[in-house]
Formats: sequence, C-alpha cells, structure tokens
Amino acid sequence: MTDSNKNFLHDMEGWSQFFFFFFLSISGLMFTIVALQLCVDITQLDQSPKIMRMALTLQSVCAFLVPSLAFAYLTQNSTKQYLKTEHYQNILFLSLSILLIIVIQPMIDCIAHYNQQLTLPESMSALEKWIQEGELSAEKTTNLLFGDKTITGLIFNLLVIALVAGLAEEFFFRGCVQQIMQKIVKNKHAAVWISAVIFSAIHFQFYGFVPRVLLGAVLGYLFVWAGNIWVPVIVHTVNNTIGVILSFIYYGSPQYENIENFNFEQNLEIVIISSILSILLLIFIYRRRKSAKISD
Repeated sequence: MTDSNKNFLHDMEGWSQFFFFFFLSISGLMFTIVALQLCVDITQLDQSPKIMRMALTLQSVCAFLVPSLAFAYLTQNSTKQYLKTEHYQNILFLSLSILLIIVIQPMIDCIAHYNQQLTLPESMSALEKWIQEGELSAEKTTNLLFGDKTITGLIFNLLVIALVAGLAEEFFFRGCVQQIMQKIVKNKHAAVWISAVIFSAIHFQFYGFVPRVLLGAVLGYLFVWAGNIWVPVIVHTVNNTIGVILSFIYYGSPQYENIENFNFEQNLEIVIISSILSILLLIFIYRRRKSAKISD
C-alpha cells in the first residue's frame, strides 16, 4: 500500500470510517457464506451441532474479528494502540469487573423476562411476525447446541460461544464500532450507548434486546474506564461462560424454565440484592478507573 493510500485511509472522517468498516464486515460475512457452501452441506446447518459450531466460528472470525483487525491496521497509525491491546496489569479493576458480571446476572435475567412479555401494536403485526420467526430460528440453534449434553459438546460450546465470540465481538463492537461512534458524535457516553444498541440489534433477538443493550453498555464503560480491550473481552467471555455452563447443567429441565422466567415478584430479594451490589460495584470500578487515560 502506497503512502498516499495510507494517508487517505488515515484521514477518513467518522462516517467514512463507519461505512468502510461496514464494508469490511459485510465482505467477511459473504466470505463466511461462500466458505460454508463450499465446505459443508448447508442443508444440515440446523441439524448438526458440528456444522452449526463451524458456522458460528467462521462468522465470529470472518465477520467480526478479521474486519476489526483489518480496519485498525488500514486506518490507524498503530493497530495495537488503537485497539488498546497492551498487557493489562490492573488486577483489582479486572477482578471487580468479573465480579460485576457475576452479581448482575439476576437483575439481567429479570429484565430479560419482562422484555419477553413485550408485544407490538396491531399495526406492526408484520414486524412482530418477522421477529417471532427470528426467535424461533434462534431457539432452534439453542436446542441444537445445548441439547448436546456430552463433555465434548460442552467444551466446544465454551470455545465457540464463550471464547471465540467474546473475543471477536469485543474487538468489533468496543474496539472499533464504539471508537468510530465516538469520533462521529464526539461524546463517549453517547458512543457507549449507540454501540450497545448496535451490539444488541445485530443479534436479531428482539425479546432479549433490552438486557443485551445493558450488557453492551456495561462492557462499553469498562472499555472506556480501563483503556484496554482485554477487560471487556474477559468479562464478555465470563458472561457467556456462565450461560453455557448453566445451559449444560439445566437446559431442558424445570430449573432452566425458572431461569428463563426469572420474574421480580418471585425473586424480589435476589433481584434487589443483585441491583444494589451491581450499582455499588459500578461506582467502585469507576473510582478505580485509569484516570490518566480518561477525560470526563
């Protein structure tokens, strides 16, 4: 690449960066689709856990991780500095962040329960039908992956859903989308919430939209406060690991139904404690942020 091309890419404005990044991601997604069609029987996608895991891994790597690395390399002077991948040494901050994602689970589960009860007006029935079809498709994927109760299935689910997805999505949404949004809107709080909405929307699961926005915002603020991508990567991985392990243990049982229907009325004390501890931890984490890198 010539110096003039490098300067052109480095000098792109926020919206130009956004559309260039979008182009890279769509290209990665198209590559994923073509690769799957060439390598596997695509008609078996919703019937084979092995093929589904392969598809999810390819999607995470080609549509999320590779575009993020390519974007940072092509448009920034230093890929490592832009993505903030330097070794992280604040163990207390990281430990508190991990503790936060654990104690916040009951509150998130409760919000998720009420999100599932939302219905759209009659005038939006076509949209609601499309949403329901998407939810059914997601449910089939869940049944396929978590219906596999073998140890091998658990290990591969942890690798694909927790480790690979946690890494790729954080590089994509926090490492790139959030920083591009901040360049556009000039406000880190707006960038965090806009990125969280995009993070939730791109999962195409309306009935989990609100809790996923909140989780995205938590991850976004951890990225801002830590000034390092590995904090949200690890926290995201821990969050997904909790979901995978709970699903391995309880999926298909009455206990799993209780988790899915974790309402406020029957779990009042747990939700209140979770909410209070989460708020206190957020305050404590904020006060322990890297003030040298953050400007309020």
